[in-house]
Amino acid sequence: MAELFAIEFNDHVLTSYLPLLIIATPLIGSLAIGLTGFFSATARNYLAVAVTIVTLVLSVFLFTLAVQGYTAYFDLPALAGVDMSLRVDMTGSVFALFTAIIWFLATLASVPYMHFENKQTRYYVFLIMSLGGCLGVFLSGDFLSLFLFFELMTLAAYALVVHMQTDEAMYAGGNYLYLGIIGGLALLSGIILLNNNLGTVTIAPLLEEIINLGTLSAVIALLMIIGFGVKAGMVPLHIWLPQAHPVAPSPASALLSGIMIKTGAYGIIRVSTMLYTPSMEMAESGLWFYTQNFGHIIIWISIITMLFAALMAVIQSNAKKLLAYSSISQMGYILMGVGSAAYLGFEGPMGFGGFSYHIINHAFFKAGMFMLFGIIYARLHEKNLDNLGGLWRKFPFTFAAFAVCAAGIMGIPGFNGYVSKTLLHHAIVYAYEVNYLPDLWLAEKLFMLTSGLTVCYIAKLFINIFLGERPAELDLKLEKDGRGETWAERLVAISFIGVISFLGLFSPYMLQNVIVPMGSTFTYSAYKLDYLANTGVWYPQDLLGIAIGLSLGTIFYYFFNKKGLFKYEPPAALSVEGSVYRPATLILGRVFTKTGRTIDDTLNMGFHGAPVLLEKTSVATAFLDQSILRNLGMQMVGAAAAGLEFIYSSWTGLVRKTFSGIGQLFRSIFMLLFKFDYSARGDKRFQIINISNIDFDLYIVLIVIGAILATSLLFLL
Repeated sequence: MAELFAIEFNDHVLTSYLPLLIIATPLIGSLAIGLTGFFSATARNYLAVAVTIVTLVLSVFLFTLAVQGYTAYFDLPALAGVDMSLRVDMTGSVFALFTAIIWFLATLASVPYMHFENKQTRYYVFLIMSLGGCLGVFLSGDFLSLFLFFELMTLAAYALVVHMQTDEAMYAGGNYLYLGIIGGLALLSGIILLNNNLGTVTIAPLLEEIINLGTLSAVIALLMIIGFGVKAGMVPLHIWLPQAHPVAPSPASALLSGIMIKTGAYGIIRVSTMLYTPSMEMAESGLWFYTQNFGHIIIWISIITMLFAALMAVIQSNAKKLLAYSSISQMGYILMGVGSAAYLGFEGPMGFGGFSYHIINHAFFKAGMFMLFGIIYARLHEKNLDNLGGLWRKFPFTFAAFAVCAAGIMGIPGFNGYVSKTLLHHAIVYAYEVNYLPDLWLAEKLFMLTSGLTVCYIAKLFINIFLGERPAELDLKLEKDGRGETWAERLVAISFIGVISFLGLFSPYMLQNVIVPMGSTFTYSAYKLDYLANTGVWYPQDLLGIAIGLSLGTIFYYFFNKKGLFKYEPPAALSVEGSVYRPATLILGRVFTKTGRTIDDTLNMGFHGAPVLLEKTSVATAFLDQSILRNLGMQMVGAAAAGLEFIYSSWTGLVRKTFSGIGQLFRSIFMLLFKFDYSARGDKRFQIINISNIDFDLYIVLIVIGAILATSLLFLL
């Protein structure tokens, strides 16, 4: 059947319309739902469920192609000169499949839940539109198209968060939107830097090229991790999540927690275990050190995330807020697996198997918990655990399904969470054994501690809702509502029981036919992938590990309950929002406000004071020109004229004296020479005939003749 959508087969790459149809179905369907809602609420509801069924069927077709070893491909129009495409490997098809399954169950659960709510058409429109954006993230073949679908999902989900339009909902929606936009801008910046420096944004191993970028490679990684980390609920980017879940309708909360935060995890997976890894041709090279350092950082971010959120979950009295913090903690588990896989590098399939399996498991048991609690909330409109209790008889299917989900998240053997938590524990132990770093030994201990806290807060949630005595107020609300579990709600409950039990009991099948084929598209050792496929989880040391976690949880529950710590409310100033975001916002607000006011005042002063300033400047200039400069100029001209006159007279006097002296000197010389000359005129003495009266010229001639004769005599000798 899937081949009907094929365009071209080329080896193991199949050009097909199928990925495009899977995304387009909910996007077009959301518009059809909006139009149908104007005429018939019943038809609108049926259409919403039908759209999710069609999407699920198409996702199954896509999954069968991936199981056969095909990669589905479809070209999208280029954007700003950047090529975009849909490219679906085994990993993308698995994510799309469990997304479609849970979205179908959430839409089915929405029908009875939303029966008495307002703005139902708007709810269904954005519920189905979010599905299209979410599927687009998982089916994208490059980071740019992934970003566009990522933002579509973020904006569509905003309408789900603020659906109730209470002050609390609007505040939570504002924080969700602010952080979502900041994360989106960070992600887009990383994508732009990647494209500008490498000329590609394809989702593929590019470490050989990225590592040549130097510091810029770390900047790109940081921006992408921040962008995806916001959606993944990574501490300290998580604050939107415990605010949004309690105010959103429970089916929407199930999708926010079970699916949408997986888009963030999916992005981090594609960055850390694909983009920043060597290609298979360079798998034996020494390039893995970069990926290893990357993974080491992610491990500790995830440990802090899982531990902090688990502690916060323990002290929550609001059931949906407890589940929200639980989702953050479970994302810590998943990210620890991602970090371990990156740290182990080529030998990382155990980490890959752990986080992949836990992503699937968490999607079902956490979405199940939100939907199942929504069944109760729709009747009682009560979220405070202190006001609940004894509901197992009134909601038997819900009780049984919730118990199975609780067993899954606590890691009780036989249920799905046990398998993935065991694999994750193996991964962090293997990471420690690579270099025996003390901090990774500590990380493993904190992992076990968090497992105990998980058991503690889930036990608190389950006991307070279903066990104990039922308050009289609840009986009155139940009698007033008069509704038991509907067939749709029972179908949802049975579905979660079946899926969670299957994932827990048939782990070898899942590992060999789903998880390992997913890992084969990454740069991993074939030997380690085969080892993962045959990994058992029923060994005594594995059972001992989960027994330690269950024992710690029991001890924690007894201690917290006895000391009254379940009701402890930490000061708001100690929260991340109170200690980090609010002060930072206040400081930035004051800085920007003061800066803006200074600029505004300066400009106002300039615009309003300019004419006055120009007038005063003109008057001052006129006074300067007419009085000061005029007098100063006249004085300068007079001084200059007097100076020139002095110079001229001094020069002419000097010339006159100089030439007068020279004339007198020449006259004295002339008279001296004249006295040597014979003349019949003049003094009588010169007329005496003696040797001195010989004419001066004749005297010169005689000397010359004498000199010639003397020279001739020298030659004769």
